[in-house]
Amino acid sequence: MNLTQIKLLIELNKTSLNLSLASQNLHIVQSAGSRQLKLLEDELGFPLFVRHSKKLVSFTMAGEQVLEQAKIICMAQKNIRTISEAIKEPDKGCIRLGTTHTQARYILPHVLSIFKRNHPKTKFHIEESFPENLYNMLRKDIIDIAICSEVLSNKEELEAIRGYQWSHLLVAPQTHPVWKTDLSLKSLLEFPILSYRKGFSHSDKVSHALKRIDPTFEFEIVASDADVIKTYVRRGFGIGIIAQMALEENDKPLLKSHFLSEELSHSTTYCAYLKKRILAPYQQAFVDSFLSVEL
Repeated sequence: MNLTQIKLLIELNKTSLNLSLASQNLHIVQSAGSRQLKLLEDELGFPLFVRHSKKLVSFTMAGEQVLEQAKIICMAQKNIRTISEAIKEPDKGCIRLGTTHTQARYILPHVLSIFKRNHPKTKFHIEESFPENLYNMLRKDIIDIAICSEVLSNKEELEAIRGYQWSHLLVAPQTHPVWKTDLSLKSLLEFPILSYRKGFSHSDKVSHALKRIDPTFEFEIVASDADVIKTYVRRGFGIGIIAQMALEENDKPLLKSHFLSEELSHSTTYCAYLKKRILAPYQQAFVDSFLSVEL
């Protein structure tokens, strides 16, 4: 058993058992990757994969157990490298950051501008996705740190630290008739409502609250991007419900807003990483910078 074989298992898990891509990621040819898998299975004495012809279909039950141990080995290697690099150059490195569009668009620019003043050698790779996928990206070591909402707080293998709280906002043009109502959720149902699609910015919380009043409720338009929602609201397609940080100063001349914190409970943003991971000093400094955010 060697480290190349261990890393190949990890890459196969990341690439959905694509041996060609996994081998390419390790800078070996596919035939060499196939040979390494056979050598490992011969040494262990049992198959690691379910195969259809020569195609890898899934990990066997025993293969899943071996994969979990391979993850521990690779994480230990990464942690050792982190310790070494922290001693040599504590401020130099790259943070693979996973987050939602809302965080990347409205919160992170301010955080990064402050952080980079003190850590100019730190680079960032930012991956945008929805919360559940960010969790999977952490598990597969595609990202180092994830920033999003509560979905990260109940995962046992994650260190999830509470960040800032935020509320949903009602937005509509200044002259829209919604502003003549009592602004209760029931009154909002008189108008077409635009908001986030499922999995983004607690759209489920909004949808469930409205369906408790009207079980047949459906959003008029859904999008993953608040800029898209605001554009269609300005064009007269309906009223919008967005995260409060998505309303910017240049929106205010055209869009009036109202906090829905009484109708919809506050949401919390979390910063999360794998518990077994050792953060480099610059990574920990970034986490601390993000956790200092207040709205």
